[in-house]
Amino acid sequence: MVPIACFLFTGCGPVEYINQVGNRAASAVSAAKLASAERYAPYEYTAAEAYLHKAREEAGHAEYEDAIDYGHKAEEFADRARAIAIQAMAKEAASAHYQPKTQNEEPAVPANDAADDAAAAAAKQRARERGEKTPGNP
Repeated sequence: MVPIACFLFTGCGPVEYINQVGNRAASAVSAAKLASAERYAPYEYTAAEAYLHKAREEAGHAEYEDAIDYGHKAEEFADRARAIAIQAMAKEAASAHYQPKTQNEEPAVPANDAADDAAAAAAKQRARERGEKTPGNP
């Protein structure tokens, strides 16, 4: 009866540790890394990794309560790092536009418009009928 009560009411140190640190915190740090948090939120990402490492270290000494606290901090910093990274990438993507290298350079013309493709195909067909060489037809 005592082990069941321990599990239901307090979560027992090792069981809660596995849930918090092994699953939630580690997954959050991994998600932050996939979102390029190392680049966009280096402070938060580094803190998340450090707290996750410390949580695992504390669990190695059977200090599960401390490990769980560090796991919560790791998850919090990882979530914050991921949010900052996603926001920074969205802002970067929204402001991305072509900058000419020189003053005299003009922006590129959009290639492969549907009308241009149709006109080019018709011109190639007429050239083939006349027996002329085209770039796609040597």
